Amino acid sequence: MNIVFVDTGPLQAFNNKDDEHHATAGKIFLKLQATSIRLITTDYIIDEAYTGLLTRAGYNSAMHFDHFLQQKWGKIIHVTSERFVEAQAVFRRYNRDKTLSFTDCASFAVMRELKIKTAFTFDDHFEQMGFRILG
Repeated sequence: MNIVFVDTGPLQAFNNKDDEHHATAGKIFLKLQATSIRLITTDYIIDEAYTGLLTRAGYNSAMHFDHFLQQKWGKIIHVTSERFVEAQAVFRRYNRDKTLSFTDCASFAVMRELKIKTAFTFDDHFEQMGFRILG
């Protein structure tokens, strides 16, 4: 486990003191930062986190997140057109019996491409898709 994918939930929780997962997110982020584990997410996750924080927690929480991102906490992978096509394939294949967001499908496509097996998330869809979860 030298790379961990970070989902929207922990990013929002860490940057919103009123979030029910705030304390857990903080503990796990601190634990991960004390190791050599690399944190990775996608631009889609960043978009969700900014938007969710602004609409649910307000401008100050969104700006706390903005500052957090500037601290070089991890690497942001962009969903390229090729990754978008793979996310569409995941969306079509697995949503027959699930309700996966397109952002989650893009996350799964990136994780598979980069052979990332662990996600820091509060979303059980990652576990349903065969990934190990922290959170």
